[in-house]
Amino acid sequence: MNEYTMSQIFIGMTETFKKEITMEMERSFRIISGDNNPLHQDDEFAREVGKGQFPSHVTFGMLTASLYSTMAGMYLPGKYSLIHSFDEVAFLKPVFVGDVLTVTGKVTDKDENLGLMKIKVIIKNQENMKVSRAKMKVLVLK
Repeated sequence: MNEYTMSQIFIGMTETFKKEITMEMERSFRIISGDNNPLHQDDEFAREVGKGQFPSHVTFGMLTASLYSTMAGMYLPGKYSLIHSFDEVAFLKPVFVGDVLTVTGKVTDKDENLGLMKIKVIIKNQENMKVSRAKMKVLVLK
């Protein structure tokens, strides 16, 4: 876990991490969220409604989006973070079990008086295709 303070953060600063999506992650998310939509668990249903474009069930978009919390809470800034808001969250391509996602956050602005930084985050799969993006505002508590 990083422990960046506001004085250490600069515009253009970046952090990156990788995470593989697993069936266990999906099962846990399903239990926590209560989302039992068959698109997220039934391969045949996903292939049928996706008209063949999905090789299997589609991972929950919000499971992918949970990696935005990991970016702020563990990497940029890490220990002293509190997510304030999102200006944008977009899901660009479906994610599947076995995908290895690379999450990259970049500081685009900071306001020392408010203790607030803005981060642009992009998530790409193992084929280097963007699957999601977000613009976050994060409070830096130290």
